[in-house]
Amino acid sequence: MWKKVVFFLAWVGIFLLSIIGISYIIMPSYFVQVDTASLIFKFTALNICLVYFFISLLKLLSNFSKKDGYTIKNENGIINISSDSVRNLLKEVLSRDHDVKAMKIESGKRGSKFYVSVTLEILSNANIADKTVAIQNSIKEELRNKLDLNVDIVEVKISKLSIRKDSMV
Repeated sequence: MWKKVVFFLAWVGIFLLSIIGISYIIMPSYFVQVDTASLIFKFTALNICLVYFFISLLKLLSNFSKKDGYTIKNENGIINISSDSVRNLLKEVLSRDHDVKAMKIESGKRGSKFYVSVTLEILSNANIADKTVAIQNSIKEELRNKLDLNVDIVEVKISKLSIRKDSMV
């Protein structure tokens, strides 16, 4: 949330600076009346410059520190797991379920929490609420057992639901 607030303030500031710049070029007579030697003007300009300086430093440092995948610390050391490994494991888990026909898997970090978002096409006669809970639990268990990865958020979205037609024998 903090990054979104900083990002929003940065864009609002850039927008205001561009409007002021355009206004200064189009109507310079209005800006001649501003006393640039006053202490209030200097403090205002200094604060704006400092805010944008710190925002640029934060953005610069965050670009170099962003990591793809997951880092898990345990008693033996640090384990780095790529997002592709997580997706491939989840594809295997979901392909075991005969009711799942198509899937789209996204995974990553939101803040300090790990998340998995799965969009599915299901062909089933079973209760959908129970089915999605079972899928969520199986995803959490497989990631915990196989990769020692504790997932905080598992979102299951159903893009297409079809009723299975039982064949008459």
